[in-house]
Amino acid sequence: MSRTVDFTPDEFNIWDEDEEMKAFHFVSTSTILKQVVKVGADILHDVLPEDLISVVTSAQIKHISPVISGKTLVIGVRVIDVKENQIYFRGIVTYNNKKVADVEFSRSIVSRNYLRRKAVETASKE
Repeated sequence: MSRTVDFTPDEFNIWDEDEEMKAFHFVSTSTILKQVVKVGADILHDVLPEDLISVVTSAQIKHISPVISGKTLVIGVRVIDVKENQIYFRGIVTYNNKKVADVEFSRSIVSRNYLRRKAVETASKE
């Protein structure tokens, strides 16, 4: 399974850890990672029953080349392995056919009810 989508980051997606660099409007690494793992979620959403959901359990990104907000990125994600309830993905992000980032991540398939119970347990302990 795989999917390719276009994503155009806006001003809310800029790298803002440094005031000087903020002025250049570079897209943040965290924005790129978030968009790639979302594509993985969308792939699984199409095949999972309503009572199950996928959650990110690990992620690794190599941000290779800077890109400016407002430029359309191409995000390609594919499933590379499945082991029990773990789905492993590889993603690539490009701009004008130049690689911007490589991403590897995994998602676990879990029960929505399990997550609801955990949320209630956590809230009741606070």
